[in-house]
Amino acid sequence: MSIKKTSGRIKILPDSVSLRIAAGEVIDRPFSIVRELLDNSIDAGASKIDLYITGGGTEHIRVVDNGTGMSLEDMKICYLPYSTSKIGRMEDLDTLTTLGFRGEALSSIAACSRLEIISKLANSPPNKLTVHSSRLISLNRAAGTEGTVIDVSDLFYSIPARKKFLKKPSAEATACKKTLIEKALPFPDISFRFYSDNKLKIFLPAATLKERLLSAYPDLFNPQLIYETYSEHKDYKLRILAGDPALKRKDRRYIQIFLNNRRINEFALVQAVEYGYSAFMPGGNYPVLFLFIDINPALIDFNIHPAKKEARFFNLPEIHHSVVDLIKSFLSTFEYNYKKSMDKYTPSVGFSEFNNMFREKNNLYKADTIQTDKRRNTIIEKIQNSTTINDKTNFNNSKEETREHQIIYMGQLFKLFLLASIDTNFYFIDQHAAHEKILYNELRSKKHRKQDLLIPFLFELEKSKDELFHKNLKEYQNIGISVEKLSDFRWQLISVPELCTGKEDIIVNFIKSQTGSASNLEADLYADIACKSAIKDGDTLDNTTAVNLIQQTMELKNARCPHGRPVWFQVSREELFHFVGRL
Repeated sequence: MSIKKTSGRIKILPDSVSLRIAAGEVIDRPFSIVRELLDNSIDAGASKIDLYITGGGTEHIRVVDNGTGMSLEDMKICYLPYSTSKIGRMEDLDTLTTLGFRGEALSSIAACSRLEIISKLANSPPNKLTVHSSRLISLNRAAGTEGTVIDVSDLFYSIPARKKFLKKPSAEATACKKTLIEKALPFPDISFRFYSDNKLKIFLPAATLKERLLSAYPDLFNPQLIYETYSEHKDYKLRILAGDPALKRKDRRYIQIFLNNRRINEFALVQAVEYGYSAFMPGGNYPVLFLFIDINPALIDFNIHPAKKEARFFNLPEIHHSVVDLIKSFLSTFEYNYKKSMDKYTPSVGFSEFNNMFREKNNLYKADTIQTDKRRNTIIEKIQNSTTINDKTNFNNSKEETREHQIIYMGQLFKLFLLASIDTNFYFIDQHAAHEKILYNELRSKKHRKQDLLIPFLFELEKSKDELFHKNLKEYQNIGISVEKLSDFRWQLISVPELCTGKEDIIVNFIKSQTGSASNLEADLYADIACKSAIKDGDTLDNTTAVNLIQQTMELKNARCPHGRPVWFQVSREELFHFVGRL
């Protein structure tokens, strides 16, 4: 293949070429057009917006709205470069509240497609504009109602090179659908409809914010597991639709950030969400949370990305902190305090997975009477065995130890779960997770008093780990870990936190395992120590030890281990009766 050599001289490109290059920066796929047109409809104050696509949007895209239309004068220039009704001077960029302001949106669409616009301003006749590849074809009177209809067809017919990179129609249609949902979420008061190949795929009627989310993702989220809360600050407001921690995901797909009603990519705020949920989420799991930030436009800059997918914040650390606080405040409502809440206890975080399992199984049993009888007998037999074979230890029947609730230890199951009944509830307590959380709380509740080691603990690091350890040395010192450097990559541990005495090997292994920043170093270290020091799966416990562990477990305010796993599962007397068909 030969490569044609060109002159190295610099020249000004003709408008016909430069316009198409500019179009490629903003419009690369059908969903890009959908994004820009929906922005314009929303900014026009529409209460109803309909989107139609054919062939994934590569053949035809139509957006119909009932917003404020355009006058004849507007239509004469709307497709020209840098034409906009949103800004008139540089200072306007600091106070912009609309979704769109870039002048190249309609201009870029017009440069790479066949564009047709019918628009009617109140008390004015409708007009029809036709533009092909930036070339004006016609501008005439037309028939139409108040609002705007925009038709885009033959995408990239004038830029064949761009057309080669389009995906299959099904993939392009999915991207258009995703774009519409992202635009519709922050505007629950606007009705949206989405048609693909003449079939209605989505209907989002005007609703509340939570209702909009549930309509946008039907059958994905249980309404009872989605909560809404907010906080107000000097220059910004935060609102979240947050999932019950039982809604675990294996990816970050449903951690979404919206800034002034626009979906953005801001990993620092995604990390804030993850950190807020860290006490409730096992490793490798992510929460469901939609964050909506309403901020003073002077404190952000969207003009750093052609599609405005990113923004520059002037107070990002403050917002990060506020997001974490709001999430932790929300999650505190799931914390279970045994002493105060047992009388009115209802299943919450950590129990819902187990209760849902019972409900789902119960539905299956209803469908098969024969199997139901067999399974019921098996369950009843297991429960009877657990209460007759195991020694039941009632540790609340003495006058000196009278408590408000009766707790009965019923034995150990699979050398992992401690079985206990408490009033009308039955518990399966994970002995490792429970002991791990108790040790973790003890470590974190104490001040960082240093304990000098009689014999320094020697260790050696790889080069990359050595550099990271040296970088984070101050954070280790802040929690009571002191070291001396002996030579390249060789260190000795000379003091540790008082409660970590004897855990030097765990501390060193933790240092060797670190790969990132030290922002959460203390919590991660203590979680590691607690995990490795706790009672293990398979350890047999005597009654006294088991009873003591259950007592301490019931005192926990947050019944999750440091890695986010639930400490226990619970089923009520009523649920169990329902499960075996007694209600």
